[in-house]
Amino acid sequence: MTSDLRFVIVLMMVVSLTWGILAIPRLRQRLPKIYLIARSWWLMLAALCACYVIAKITDDSQALPSPTYPYQWLLIAFFVLIGLRGGYEIRRIWCPQSKSMLIEKLQARGLQPITLPFMQPPSHSTQAYTRLNLLDLLFSVAFIALVVSLIGLQQLIWQRAQYGVLFFVLFASQFNDIAQYLCGRFLGHKLFKRGLAPTISPNKSIEGALFGSMLAAVLATLLGLWLTPFSWWVCLLAAYGLAVSGIAGDLLESAFKRQHGIKDTGTMLAGHGGVLDRVDSLLIGVPLFTLFYWLLG
Repeated sequence: MTSDLRFVIVLMMVVSLTWGILAIPRLRQRLPKIYLIARSWWLMLAALCACYVIAKITDDSQALPSPTYPYQWLLIAFFVLIGLRGGYEIRRIWCPQSKSMLIEKLQARGLQPITLPFMQPPSHSTQAYTRLNLLDLLFSVAFIALVVSLIGLQQLIWQRAQYGVLFFVLFASQFNDIAQYLCGRFLGHKLFKRGLAPTISPNKSIEGALFGSMLAAVLATLLGLWLTPFSWWVCLLAAYGLAVSGIAGDLLESAFKRQHGIKDTGTMLAGHGGVLDRVDSLLIGVPLFTLFYWLLG
């Protein structure tokens, strides 16, 4: 069994065990939000891993020098669905009526305060869509580049038979989210009184970004040594680059949401928000990694 498939099995076992423990009634009552986050994680990873495993099935009926993968379109379809859902969330935010409905839904679920310091006053304009500015265009281009890069990266990985690279890239960014949260929670504002970007994301601290990115880079490097053919210094450089770019992508999405006066881009993923909230750390890092992987691979 290859290392990437072993990783998939271990990953699903760990996430399933975590969700199962949090599903215990007593823990579920004490940690309802953590339970919802674990459930959403399980559903997202189950869909991704299922598409990945099926996409790796080879067609042995034809005597070809290199294996063929007749089902890899399933993984491409998974990325396309992410793009379609994210595009729908962007369109909903651009439409004043749809955005008002989203805000009401978030407020009804306790996910957004009735008033926020950055919220704009309700608009009574009859325009179908708001006038776009540079930030809207930048965020939209970044999201389109992400979806195209995911599809292109998958094709390059399959051609080079370096399948573990996909999980390395995706989880290097996700490690950064978790590490930033933990470091920010325990070390936040103890060394630096000023936040990382107080006008965009007041809860982010410099300590969380600094130490979280370093911790995420170390964890992702260990994962890269297991899953990829890269040397340790390439894994470390790529992991740290993905961690730092993940912070930039997170701030870009935060600025986009703050401009439109919303806390989350949707309610599809309980505990996470919308699809855009889940892939924000990939917005800049994945396109850059795909470019370098294509040019230098």
